[in-house]
Amino acid sequence: MKNPLNILTRSVYISVSLFAIGTTEASAHHSYAIYDIDNKIERVGILKEFNYRQPHITMVVESTCADGRVETWHIATKAIRLWERHGHDSEFAEIGETITILGWPARNGKEEMALSAITSEKVGFMEMRNEIRQKGARDNLPEVTISPDDCQ
Repeated sequence: MKNPLNILTRSVYISVSLFAIGTTEASAHHSYAIYDIDNKIERVGILKEFNYRQPHITMVVESTCADGRVETWHIATKAIRLWERHGHDSEFAEIGETITILGWPARNGKEEMALSAITSEKVGFMEMRNEIRQKGARDNLPEVTISPDDCQ
């Protein structure tokens, strides 16, 4: 016959372990390999969406090119805890406000970017990051190389 104390001890151990696994914050390395870190792109546009949730804060910005064509940019930025750790306000701009975004465009040519900085009327200039900390990335990244007039 099995000892009831051992069964209880094992049950408690398993329950506590599963609880600990389920409540720990997931941690993962997110590569910038999908972004063109040799270029920075700047767009001025209307903030359409701001999603303040894990795993990363995202936003959507509509930018109108000189020829009247509208680009819809999907922006990836930091995790909430990093955003807050660096003193950024979750209410940096209102939906519908004109903002300027600066970042690294996606290599696949889609209207996506990793955010470097934002300028809004409410808080002014907010730098998200000035360099990419990734193995193999250069220390000095370029200034804006794809300007708003170069809508492609």
